[in-house]
Amino acid sequence: MTKWLSIVGPLLGLVLIAAWVTASARRVPHEKALAAPPTAPYENSIAATGIVEASDRNYNLAPPVSGQLSMLYVKENDIVHRDDKLYTIDDREQRTVVEQADANVVKARAMVQTAQADILTQQANVNSATAALDTAKATYDDAAQIAERNEGLHQGGVISDQANMTSAKTRDADRARWQQSAAQLKQAEAQLHNAEAALSEQQANLQTMIATRNQQKVLLDKMTVRAPADGKILQINNRVGEYLSSTSGTSPVLFGDTDSLMVRVDVDEINASHVLPGSTATAMLKGDSTRQFPMQFVRIVPYMVPKQNLTGSNSERVDVRVLQMEFRFEPPQFPVYVGQQVDVFIHAQERASR
Repeated sequence: MTKWLSIVGPLLGLVLIAAWVTASARRVPHEKALAAPPTAPYENSIAATGIVEASDRNYNLAPPVSGQLSMLYVKENDIVHRDDKLYTIDDREQRTVVEQADANVVKARAMVQTAQADILTQQANVNSATAALDTAKATYDDAAQIAERNEGLHQGGVISDQANMTSAKTRDADRARWQQSAAQLKQAEAQLHNAEAALSEQQANLQTMIATRNQQKVLLDKMTVRAPADGKILQINNRVGEYLSSTSGTSPVLFGDTDSLMVRVDVDEINASHVLPGSTATAMLKGDSTRQFPMQFVRIVPYMVPKQNLTGSNSERVDVRVLQMEFRFEPPQFPVYVGQQVDVFIHAQERASR
């Protein structure tokens, strides 16, 4: 009996081990893939990645100056028109500057009006001095004529010495008044010239004040960012009260025209020589290659840039440069969003080397 157990026991153990191994090695059924992987629609094609953008590119509407966001006039998905307000940087300080500039313009304009009034006064003085000079000259001419006649009569013994001396004194007095009137006219003309110079100076000062005021108004207007064209608000990145920097890489509002869309495609530099202007292309949504749409060539950006849009593939190189191509397309029946990545196949003249 003991001998029989010593033989059957090990055999039974081997059977149990074999059964366990067989059960453990049973193949687990794989889950069915949700979507088929993308397949090239052309015999000769180049695979690339692209990102959906607005037809005229996306506008990163960063503030022209740094400051606190005080007003936000739009929200995501809003349709806006050219020159519509988007947001305002805190402009209280700048408004004070503009008000002071307005006051300076008013003051400078008043100074110009005062200078103009002074010119009218000085012009009247010149006219009066001119009339006085003309009168004094006429009086002197009459007195000189009488004195000359009386001198002749005196020499003929017709009039007395006293009468002759009186006419001569009258002539000399009228000459002095004539010369005084001439001096007064010169003084009035000099004052008029000074008034004209003062008016020119005040007018120049007024123009300076107006230019300064206009410059400050431009700065004030720039603190309210407006839509550069008709389009749609794609993204809001900040809230009222947050500080915005004019040098930050992220703008508070992303804006674009989504009536027609385009795809910016990154072609690895190793494949760049195989694409030509005018190439057709097909884009497929990532994760669902059945949703695809044709695209028409727009242009090739002639300058290669470092690769930025990464797919996450283990075999992807990030130390390469890419040639960017732009393709336009009409919105398909299924949703496509700005900023969405797509798989792109470009029809090539010859198969790209791998």
